[in-house]
Amino acid sequence: MAATAPELKDSAPWKILSGLQAVCAAAILLSPAAVSGAPASVLTAGQLHLLKNAARAFMKGDYLPAAAALPELAGTPMGPWVGYWSLQPRLHTLTESKFTAYGHQFPHGGAYLLLRRQWLLELGHRRDWPDFSTVYRNGPVPRNLSIRCYAAMDPLLGPASASPAQLWLAASPGNAACNAMARHALAGGTLGTDILWKRLPALFASGDSRAAWRFSGYLPPHLAEASRAILRDPALWLAQEKRQEPPGWDIHDRNQLLELALLHGARRNPSLAVTQARSLAALTPEARARVIYHAAHLAAGNLKPQAATWFGLALRADPEFRPDTRTLAWMVRSSLLSRNWIQVQQAIRRMPERKKTLGEWQFWKAFALYQMGDRLQARNIFAGLSSPWTYYGQLSLAALNRRLVLPESTAAPPQAHVSVLQDTLEQNLSLQQAIELYRLGLYFDALWEWGKFLAGVPSPGGIHAAADIAIRHQAWLLAINASTRVSGDLDWRQGFLLPYLGDIRNAARRNGLPTAFVAGLIRQESGFSPGIRSSAGARGIMQVMPATAAWIRNRFPSTDTEDMDSTRGNIAIGSAYLSYVQTQFRGSLLLAAAAYNAGPGAPRSWLQKWKFPPSPWDGAIFTANIPYRQTRNYVEAVLSNTAVYQALLQHTHPAPLSFWRLGPFQNSSAG
Repeated sequence: MAATAPELKDSAPWKILSGLQAVCAAAILLSPAAVSGAPASVLTAGQLHLLKNAARAFMKGDYLPAAAALPELAGTPMGPWVGYWSLQPRLHTLTESKFTAYGHQFPHGGAYLLLRRQWLLELGHRRDWPDFSTVYRNGPVPRNLSIRCYAAMDPLLGPASASPAQLWLAASPGNAACNAMARHALAGGTLGTDILWKRLPALFASGDSRAAWRFSGYLPPHLAEASRAILRDPALWLAQEKRQEPPGWDIHDRNQLLELALLHGARRNPSLAVTQARSLAALTPEARARVIYHAAHLAAGNLKPQAATWFGLALRADPEFRPDTRTLAWMVRSSLLSRNWIQVQQAIRRMPERKKTLGEWQFWKAFALYQMGDRLQARNIFAGLSSPWTYYGQLSLAALNRRLVLPESTAAPPQAHVSVLQDTLEQNLSLQQAIELYRLGLYFDALWEWGKFLAGVPSPGGIHAAADIAIRHQAWLLAINASTRVSGDLDWRQGFLLPYLGDIRNAARRNGLPTAFVAGLIRQESGFSPGIRSSAGARGIMQVMPATAAWIRNRFPSTDTEDMDSTRGNIAIGSAYLSYVQTQFRGSLLLAAAAYNAGPGAPRSWLQKWKFPPSPWDGAIFTANIPYRQTRNYVEAVLSNTAVYQALLQHTHPAPLSFWRLGPFQNSSAG
């Protein structure tokens, strides 16, 4: 997303596009003649007019046009979604009778499942247990953690599938539904102080003082008073506690409070927390390790060079303690910066099995092995990961000193087989709804319905056929999304399609950018969906913020007449801004992508802290240490997209590592 120039202003990525970062395939060039037009609608002209008005109003939070159009459209394929639009904007005032009536009229499909999930969250928030239990029982058990926490509170449902303790410990510290469930269980005695003590460290460490304050009240009075004193001023409490230990205190309780004080204080002064954790003999090894890991995690997120040292101290404080996966991930990243290859391995070994086998951690494990001299094992791992389609697959190619080569042929099913599948799939109501929602510009709803449809497609060949249908209807985002669900080379062209190539190429040349870079960024920003809008207000195929567009028009006269709501204009404005930020960072694609997503100030501040020995792998290690997860994933996706598009457009075999440079991009032919 193009940040408000020159800094980012409260913008989040188009979250539904996160699936585009998964293993995909590669490229197809589509000219206007290469695709058919939009599908012939089954609606009359009058019905289509009503549908479009209802959709436009829904986007603005207005349910009235949908409610008025529903009698006319209920019997059409889009009836379930029109009914959804007539109810969802007034969810907070909705009644169970209206939801039940909707369910009777449209008992199946993606629209019903989406409304049911949102309605259960609303009923749980209201504590309307009679209606909640009825809706909960009449349908599949939701996987949403907040709904499961509400279900555990509902006195009419009986024993939950998971205990309140399991649910609470699995939730994030800020999960309002699960925190409400925990307060209910603590008040009712179904959660004891043993679970509370397990949860309080996360609340104190998170910095959520309000939640920590509320839950401290469930401790015995003298402990509640002490924990709240810690929240007010942990340093003052520690100083007073050292001078005089209150009589009659349980040693376990005292140690717990000491740990809370150090965890809370670490947010202000992590170095002091480490020193105190090492010096306080009363702390258990587990508590000492938890505090030091927490301080090291905070330091790593700020690119502090001492972070790796602190992780080592935490490991030695209690070798049996297992921190959470996020902390271990930052242990790997900070150890890469300090070139502590043994510690990289130690951190990965402590990850859960399902995490340590992911490509990211397998790559860095192999990287550390290679640096330590075990090159045969490292090369075997790199060979297993190497792929032109994924970020770590491309890095593995670089580690093996190979270039990025796109396969000349694919494993696409025979066209006759595809045609048979397409004839069947074209009749699927869910597919029809997804395509129509996409045409209406309701991209979240389209992806939701598309996902429900694809979940029922039994074979890779069927998914290939569905993606081909999406391409023929110019529903680019749906085609890309389908390609992420098929591993290997099954028609990789569907995953890296390239519509609007003329506009992209013209804007790239005008602004001195590689065409592949602009295309790779668009693929991640919007999946080539021209009318897409984010919750933060970013608009169009390059997700440009209105303030950014105004700033660019003032700075670059060639864009002053461009319409940011047209595809060509949005590409022109977005490319001008991308060129601006690339110039700010001496031509580095990596830093330009980071600046486009997070604003120029963020990568500039990270570079100021970058005081580590130079290496050909600086760019990859820098990317791994980007503090914002959103921006880190974004840069990885944009640059891996760029590498594929460059191979396609230039008919070359680029060196993957050339894209991950902190300095000028050295392979920047426009393509």
